[in-house]
Amino acid sequence: MKISKRIPHSARPEVRGVCHFVLRVRRGLPWLRTPRTYRVLERAFRQGKEKQGFALVQFSVQRDHLHLLVETENKKRLARGMQGLGIRIAKALNRYWRRRVGSVFAERYFVRALESAKEIRRALAYVLNNARKHGVWSSSRQPDPFSSGPWYTGWLGGDLIPRPLRASPVARTRDLSLELFSFPTLDVAFVPGQEPRASIDVISTM
Repeated sequence: MKISKRIPHSARPEVRGVCHFVLRVRRGLPWLRTPRTYRVLERAFRQGKEKQGFALVQFSVQRDHLHLLVETENKKRLARGMQGLGIRIAKALNRYWRRRVGSVFAERYFVRALESAKEIRRALAYVLNNARKHGVWSSSRQPDPFSSGPWYTGWLGGDLIPRPLRASPVARTRDLSLELFSFPTLDVAFVPGQEPRASIDVISTM
């Protein structure tokens, strides 16, 4: 993913609501999208999904990156929340990979503040169905099991989708725009890329 521009910390506007993050692992590390690695990530998500002023509300796991939808009260809570979640995930992966030290994620991460219900809906469809974009999940009836899709309640025909018995790894949304899409609106078979992709306009470091 190319960087379009860099915005200094001092110039960034206040952030409140839903944001879309992309975290990439460093080159040379194992793939994230394996059953055992996913279980490690799901536990880390479940343990770190919520803290004061910050919540992880949706995610998908790809081979070398994570897509996260998070809610925040302000950019200070966002920075602290993402730092805490990133550290938790990195420690869990290093333990699993038996790495005593070493960073897991690339220095830069990508985040876009979602400012309208339309943007939120597009981000939901993009994140939850991202595996279809990469060609690693193709079932037309079930959401990607390497995502929070199995717990999502807004799929069309969702009453036919079995729900996991284990506790949800994501927090319940507090954002009204995102809550609206708890009702059946998203197609589980949608393939991202069928509409123009939004630009990423905020770049930061962890």
